[in-house]
Amino acid sequence: MEPVSTRLFSWQRVILIGAAFLGVVVILQRSLRYVCENHVTFDCPYYWPVSILNLRFPAIQDFIVATIVTALFFLIYRHLEARRFSLPLVVIAGVLLIAGVTLIHGISEGFYAPIAGDARSGTLTTYSLEGQEYFHDALTIEDPIDFFRRYNEIQPTLHSHAHTHPPGAVLTFYFLRKIFHDPGIMALIIMLLSTAGTAFFFSRLLRTHIDDELTARFTTFLLLLLPAVQIYYLATIDGIVAALLTGTLYFFCFGKGRLSTLGAAALLLASFLLTFVSLFILPVLVGFDLIVRRSLKRSLLVIGSVVAAHAGIYLLTGYSAFQSFRAASAYENPLGFMLFVNPANYLFTRLEDVAEVVFFLGPFLLILFFRAMRTIRLRPLDVLTGLACLTLIGMYAAGAWRTGETARAGLFMYPYLLFPVARYLEEAKANAGARLQIASLVFLQAVGMQLIGNFHW
Repeated sequence: MEPVSTRLFSWQRVILIGAAFLGVVVILQRSLRYVCENHVTFDCPYYWPVSILNLRFPAIQDFIVATIVTALFFLIYRHLEARRFSLPLVVIAGVLLIAGVTLIHGISEGFYAPIAGDARSGTLTTYSLEGQEYFHDALTIEDPIDFFRRYNEIQPTLHSHAHTHPPGAVLTFYFLRKIFHDPGIMALIIMLLSTAGTAFFFSRLLRTHIDDELTARFTTFLLLLLPAVQIYYLATIDGIVAALLTGTLYFFCFGKGRLSTLGAAALLLASFLLTFVSLFILPVLVGFDLIVRRSLKRSLLVIGSVVAAHAGIYLLTGYSAFQSFRAASAYENPLGFMLFVNPANYLFTRLEDVAEVVFFLGPFLLILFFRAMRTIRLRPLDVLTGLACLTLIGMYAAGAWRTGETARAGLFMYPYLLFPVARYLEEAKANAGARLQIASLVFLQAVGMQLIGNFHW
């Protein structure tokens, strides 16, 4: 492949691609609203494909903060480029930029409301039991051990978020509150853990098959600039889940020895205590074993260990993960499989699920992704991307993510989408100018989205 120039896209193409992407989104949004309001009723968010979004009119101070953060980005980028994107510096940069972009909404709405707010009313409900977040369910816990033991009994009484999750989601906020007390600090701790964990394991994954260390580190920085990461990594446990599943992937696929097998099992078990969508990674692990290793030995060891651990937990405490999963599934689909109950809603929400992931990826990385897919081979990272895409489509087909929110709840998917992008940048010998262009385009999309929207969950 010929080396790229100082830009991956001409500036004329940048304008054309950006306008076309936004135009397609608006046309689809208006078309679906028309169909929903006049022909077939289905679960159609007003600002499709984003499931939960309220548009906002930025105040002058919001523009000032956005300008300062954008200037900070270019200063940080220059420093990172000079240091060849040292991984510790990449993590620090990611943390600063996520906090800065969130600050566009102010301290209260940006840092406190995601933990202890109420998206339905747009108000803080910090110490009220009326809120809908994990934090508010955690306020009711008097004995965490008893909560875990009786979780199958308690689960139906929890708010909608916790109702569809294992006990670890609420317990995470219980312990964070006990240690840090302040919801704003809790949000920062979650972001720190999510950012550091994801960056570390993602960079290690890239280094297994990306020879150019600079490209691997830069792509790690690029991952942290994604709108999905910039918007949702502060305060949501989905960021922690993404870090755990990325770590599971690294230990399972490229780790050596028993400790790696144990590490993969431990991280996978931790993720299953936070969310049931961790089921996503099982077909990926099995498929990788079959295609790359041509053996199911490690799959059986890791998955078997997690199953055995859940069996042990059940015997010791009485908590049944299977019963909890069934309760969550019944809550999401109370009338049964959506395809049979409401085919129109099934079809349009499946489209929404795909579109939201793509929207938060952005048009420019999407184009690089498709450029890279032209030369896809049975290389390990390409295999992982293919397995992840097929598995995600399979989960959508099975009815997962009934109401969208896939950019947040599916944060774990974005590393797979950037594997081919890293390979493309390496093969194209992208230089400093090309790196700056794609990083700027991705980050500015995140800033623009935070300026005009309140993204709740």
